[in-house]
Amino acid sequence: MDAKALTEETYHLILIMKKITLLSLLAVVACQSPTNEAEPNATAFALDNLDTNAAACEDFFQYTSGGWREANPIPETEVRWGEFNKLAEANKQKIKVLFEEVTKGSYEKGSDEQLIGDLVTSGMDSTSRNERGTAELSSYLEEVDQVVSLEELFALMARNKFAGISGPISVYVSTDAKNSNAHALYVGQSGIGLPDRDYYLKSDEESAQLQQKYRDHISAMGDLLESPIDAQEIYELEYALASAMKSRVEMRDADARYNLMTQVDWQNLAPSLPIEAFMAELSLFASGPELATEEVVNSSPEFYSRLELVLATFDLAVWKDYHKWHIIKGASSALNDALEIQDFEFYQKTLNGKPKMNPRWKRVQGSTGMLGQQVGHLYVKRFFSEESKAEVEQMVENLREAFRGRIDQLNWMTPETKVKARKKLDAFTYKIGYPDTWKDISDLEISKDSYFANMKEMQHYFTKENLQKLDQPVDKSEWGMGAHIVNAYYNPLNNEVVFPAGILQPPFYNPDADAAINYGAIGGVIGHEFSHGFDDQGSKYGPDGNLENWWTDQDKSQFDSLTERLASQYDAYEVLPDVHVNGHLTLGENIADLGGLTLAYYAYQNYKSTKEVAPVDGFTDDQRVFLGWAQVWQSNAREEYLKNQVTTDPHSPAQFRVSGPVSNMPEFREAFGCESGNNLKEEGTEIIIW
Repeated sequence: MDAKALTEETYHLILIMKKITLLSLLAVVACQSPTNEAEPNATAFALDNLDTNAAACEDFFQYTSGGWREANPIPETEVRWGEFNKLAEANKQKIKVLFEEVTKGSYEKGSDEQLIGDLVTSGMDSTSRNERGTAELSSYLEEVDQVVSLEELFALMARNKFAGISGPISVYVSTDAKNSNAHALYVGQSGIGLPDRDYYLKSDEESAQLQQKYRDHISAMGDLLESPIDAQEIYELEYALASAMKSRVEMRDADARYNLMTQVDWQNLAPSLPIEAFMAELSLFASGPELATEEVVNSSPEFYSRLELVLATFDLAVWKDYHKWHIIKGASSALNDALEIQDFEFYQKTLNGKPKMNPRWKRVQGSTGMLGQQVGHLYVKRFFSEESKAEVEQMVENLREAFRGRIDQLNWMTPETKVKARKKLDAFTYKIGYPDTWKDISDLEISKDSYFANMKEMQHYFTKENLQKLDQPVDKSEWGMGAHIVNAYYNPLNNEVVFPAGILQPPFYNPDADAAINYGAIGGVIGHEFSHGFDDQGSKYGPDGNLENWWTDQDKSQFDSLTERLASQYDAYEVLPDVHVNGHLTLGENIADLGGLTLAYYAYQNYKSTKEVAPVDGFTDDQRVFLGWAQVWQSNAREEYLKNQVTTDPHSPAQFRVSGPVSNMPEFREAFGCESGNNLKEEGTEIIIW
């Protein structure tokens, strides 16, 4: 699920959520006799958000969002503005209050309050940060100057990994995709400063101008550090790295990413790459004969094969300048204002079209991501309840039951594969709201003295923690994001869906809304995450989270044919003149959107059973399911952001997250009485996957 944010909700609304819950609404209505009455005093779709000059059957996004978009211009500090963003903004305001409290108090060392309070205090201390300037970075740059060989440089890159500085070699520990109870060491491609390899490879005039602005930015950052670096040569090295990389579409392939090999085999891909020196600095592998038995999962062997030529092309001086640039880039938000402003000018204003920098408190709040569990802990103590957690758990089960019904009715899947699909669905686990046990990081050293030192300390702490997991069992209770985050996700390695407290607010989850609206909104999100377990990549994992094929050849062929049609449909969507959605990059999310809305619709049908529910504001309850989904994606976006999104983001732009799914649903056509339209297919030609 994409998570940016929604409407600004007050603390009063949170209290209402605790008292009047969605489950209680459902339970009350479910126990009543069949009725044609709508739920009394239910919050409905806001009619002011409609564009009644548009036809629902022709452009459902414009029809449901036109009024909203006109009334909600993009703030100067944002690159897009939608219901997602408004909810995230509301959460930021709540967290701001919490942070102000903990910065003023005195707390036990190592407590959540002390860690967050001292980190925020150091970040907000602009006077000290500007007085220090860039002095704290000098030792990192001097270390590079002292390097006399490529082997020494890559050993330094490994040490600097603990400082959050990127390089060409990506190394991390994660659950073994073919043994979900164990960890594996993953290695892959990395090391460029632009958002994606395609930014380097495009040769049109607009791309050439952006590439020059990037080189100018590198030079400007070097000048601010009084450490001149050759921007042109750095760019050429990064261009070579980008040319060696697999594309984002290629990197989506879960099977192609899993290449188990020994460290010797890895080394043989790029004989000149100082892998042994690099890994020794990470304290991961022994040297000598034992290298032949040490294994990694290499997500991009092609990158390392091509890297051999890159190593031969550029001399040590260029590699040293390249590493200096990434040291500077990695520190841009943690030092003085001048460096932070220059970084904003390129990465936010030029690349994304953002006119104005966020205020300091938001920038500092954004830097607390590594303390996500601790921030989430403070958040849920104030703004979430056990009752809400239980209610959404019931919604998850309602969607699971709807998914069982969808599997049963599929006419393209054989009974043999249906049995296995139901087995995987039944094995789904879920996490709602917040962790049952909060993570203890009381040994992390954070003080009020230096923001830069705090950021480096956190990077070292969590990098070390990750690498030390290699020989430890997998903790399936671990959360992948903080409880305050406005998002949700599916983890194929745990076969689990996760819904943090942050997203369980209007317009996703609204106890004052009628059931149809809620099924379209939070039900659509739950269904979306369920569907990720059965999208083109999630479907490659079995019920235990292992990468395995549970499909018959016939069913896999049928499934691939359907998903290829969906990719072609989205390829045709034009975001801006001559700028199209990448249907294969966004395929997993598009499958999940279609599956999620379909499941939400049928879960609602199960909920209302034979009851007749009266229209609200002229909309039938079936129509309101689709309105509930559409209101989540009401948004505006800057052109620069959209160009970046279609290059780097696996999510389609908002308008196609509305128009795309409904165009494939005969249920939508029936609900709105559609015959055909610009965004709808002819009857019988819809792409029905789940």
